[in-house]
Amino acid sequence: MQKLIELQKIIEEKIGSLKEEVEIGTNVKLNMLYTADRRDEIEFLQWTTRTIQSILNRDIEERQQLGVTKKQLEMMDAIEFENTLQERVEELNLKLKDCNNLRESDILINEIDMLESILGRLSDLKYGGDTSNRSRKC
Repeated sequence: MQKLIELQKIIEEKIGSLKEEVEIGTNVKLNMLYTADRRDEIEFLQWTTRTIQSILNRDIEERQQLGVTKKQLEMMDAIEFENTLQERVEELNLKLKDCNNLRESDILINEIDMLESILGRLSDLKYGGDTSNRSRKC
């Protein structure tokens, strides 16, 4: 659970910075498409945090009664979250293949990129990679 909590904190920080960007962009009347893209990113990230939260809110005691250690639970949760994101990416790729609208295609591509970035960050957390020197896209 610790790795998902850590990832959730990173995502929530990104949501906060994106909200600031939207507010500043709105106040200085930046390109409306730019602020719309930032709002879309916020929605993608909020979906991700809701997914993490649903995994974390499960009844831990019930699963521990099955003889699963805390470390195993953490890995199971991370794998479930990873699978959920991969399924979403596959679903979005299928939508992208059928999409004929340029703006909708851009939105789908942005969401796919965001989810793949989160998958990369999760992989770093799962396998102990150093994320401190990386740019924080997600």
